[in-house]
Amino acid sequence: MKVTQLLMLTEKYFHNTQKNSYMKNTVKFLALAGLSISLAACNKAKFVDEDFVSFGTNRVSVTEDVGILTIPVALYGADECVVTYVVTDETAKAGVNYEVVDRNGKPNKSGVLNISNSDKAVNDSIRIRITDLTGTDTGNLTFSIALKETSEDGIMVGSFNTCKCTIVDNDGGLTKLLGSYTGKGTDTDGKAVEFSFDLEEYNPAADPGTKYPKANCMLTNGNMLFTALGNNMSFANPLYAYFDSNMAQLHVYGLQPFNRYNFGDPVGVCYVAWGNNATSMAQLLSKEDIIINAGDGSLDLAEDMKLWLLDETGTPNGYTAGDLKAGYKWTK
Repeated sequence: MKVTQLLMLTEKYFHNTQKNSYMKNTVKFLALAGLSISLAACNKAKFVDEDFVSFGTNRVSVTEDVGILTIPVALYGADECVVTYVVTDETAKAGVNYEVVDRNGKPNKSGVLNISNSDKAVNDSIRIRITDLTGTDTGNLTFSIALKETSEDGIMVGSFNTCKCTIVDNDGGLTKLLGSYTGKGTDTDGKAVEFSFDLEEYNPAADPGTKYPKANCMLTNGNMLFTALGNNMSFANPLYAYFDSNMAQLHVYGLQPFNRYNFGDPVGVCYVAWGNNATSMAQLLSKEDIIINAGDGSLDLAEDMKLWLLDETGTPNGYTAGDLKAGYKWTK
């Protein structure tokens, strides 16, 4: 087993060892594989003053009986502009599962949106009529909307320029998502990682302490092979998780140990746990959920995650045994 060291300095450490330096007291940093990343208190942040249009989020999910899905597009800085957009089918099909409409509910195929910060009568949202197919087993369906160009050279399209929309099947539920998943993707260095697991319904008997009261499912029989590190790890314990109300996102509770291994000197025997891509010990210890987006027969990782090593007390020791890059995908 191989590990990567992440040196995490806590607030207490800074006050005890650097109390004579204001600038060092206000700096927190990570040393990753010998590379120090520091944010000095005396360095001024630079901001670019630009007008832009943007979605408020890059992902929305609604049930199939929602009626009209309204997706606001915000204009920052300027008073008004026109922006073009494109709606692209994925598993959802235009004219079958959804239709773009205007503010009066009439079909709208223009692909043009007028935005005004002063005249609220001007349309500032993309509106989608969702076809209610309750009673028909369609599975969750997706389509995407991308902002393309603005009418003014000085108005940019912001970083939230694409919004993925999920239509949640009312006839699906947890049962449709349970099963065996096989994943192929990479770590954050682009090296291959193979990862399979079974998604099962939550079993209270396996969680005698009831540490995870919101759990409605669990990941079992997991096996992870990290090609670059040569680490092959399996689940001795399940990872507890829950789906949100729309069954669109799987939340895996953070920092759950699933097995223990001997990693040799200098770390020795450690537990291995899923955790967020933390940049401070405080963030890691907050045990943020690992978010996995749920599609029709597939799951994909929303953000980078790491395999953190824990000592016998369950405390992270600053080492990791691999990571997964956002977008890693599993299929049934």
